[in-house]
Amino acid sequence: MLYNAALVLEGGAMRGQYSTGITDAFLAHHIEFRSVIGVSAGALCGVQYVAKQYGRMVHVNTHYRKDKDYISFRHLFKHQDILNLDFLFQDHGWDWHNLDERAYQRSASNFTIVATQVSSGRTVTFEKPTGQELEDDLKASCSMPFIMEPQMTSKGACLDGGVADSIPYDVAQAQGYDKIVIVRTRPRDYRKKPSSRLVRQVYHRTFKDAPRFAEVGIQRPEMYNRQVEMVNKMTDQGKWFTFSPENMVKVGRLENNTDKLAELYHQGQQQAEELLPLLTDYLAK
Repeated sequence: MLYNAALVLEGGAMRGQYSTGITDAFLAHHIEFRSVIGVSAGALCGVQYVAKQYGRMVHVNTHYRKDKDYISFRHLFKHQDILNLDFLFQDHGWDWHNLDERAYQRSASNFTIVATQVSSGRTVTFEKPTGQELEDDLKASCSMPFIMEPQMTSKGACLDGGVADSIPYDVAQAQGYDKIVIVRTRPRDYRKKPSSRLVRQVYHRTFKDAPRFAEVGIQRPEMYNRQVEMVNKMTDQGKWFTFSPENMVKVGRLENNTDKLAELYHQGQQQAEELLPLLTDYLAK
């Protein structure tokens, strides 16, 4: 069933396996949203969800995580990004699931990718991009500062959308949605610590030609914590519905233990199944 509501997917690199478990459970129960908004890993999760490709991302990250062409610190010696996002959009043989762009384009859901513009440090969005633009915008949203280079898009060079807008419920609100479902990748009570002196120095040094981006990056913890407070408040009031991983297996941003990645995915699935009656009640009101 297609609900007149927005689904917002937080980033978090490999923690996105939790989000994939949640959205795969939605697919299994034919739950769709008029708007799907993804940032960073949430954008990769969102595009497979809109294309209805059940299990695609968990297959990629459990079968190919240790492929050196995908993620490897050895890339640094070749002056390449540690995380090779091009890998996700190439064909790797019979066991690989290519992104089904035709199914994505046919979807009734409007898909929005969130990124951060390097020149201004501001949030930029890309609505239902296709073809090469879809690939470029997804890579931009997922490009983590310091370990990846900015990605060129129709709105200039961009990096990780989470830098300027970690939980982009404001995008859903701007689209006119009051009913918002949020999938977090951190526990409900998680808060970020202020940027250390070293982090501030690295931002200023790395982005000396983009000082506004550097300042936004440095202030990210404060922005993130304010967003968490708003999400928790609106959820407690019953205005929004939130999934967050509680007491689940912990994985690193570039986790290479595929058993842990698979477990986090299944835990996300299980939690979604348990909360499904509450979710459908919320969406039906």
